[in-house]
Amino acid sequence: MPKDDKSKGEGHRGGDAPEPRGTSTLTRKWQDSSVAQTINLKTKDFDLGSPGIRKKVYKAYVSYKGDGTGVTIKYATNGDTDTAASFYRITADGSSDGTNSDTTPLLDVGTDDWVPAELKPVSSINNVRSFQLQFSGTAAADFEINDIAIVFRKKSIK
Repeated sequence: MPKDDKSKGEGHRGGDAPEPRGTSTLTRKWQDSSVAQTINLKTKDFDLGSPGIRKKVYKAYVSYKGDGTGVTIKYATNGDTDTAASFYRITADGSSDGTNSDTTPLLDVGTDDWVPAELKPVSSINNVRSFQLQFSGTAAADFEINDIAIVFRKKSIK
């Protein structure tokens, strides 16, 4: 069989990926180079395991690395995606400064370690049934999100 025959799986060695062209397959080298780009990412509307129970959300943690200075982070509650509120800015160790309201609360933390950014809301998030994070703006080429955690408590039923 010819070397470019798809059925033999040829052309997959050394990081090359087959690219179909008519009846034959050409091989091209995969280029994994990140670039800064505009993002608009909204998480699902988290009901935090109990959709019918009110909650108080204290803060959210976003583990990230890279340059997050151009990334806007806001939150929305109860499915209302039109009205979003902001968090306090974080410090170099990832903790909230608790004083400066900022729609771009993240810093450039480098790419060596994941930094858990403590996102405390400027306004209290009380008596909500769901919570959503909204990321937008310009993400640098080295910006990555690893994990999101939400700190909350369920309210008693009245």
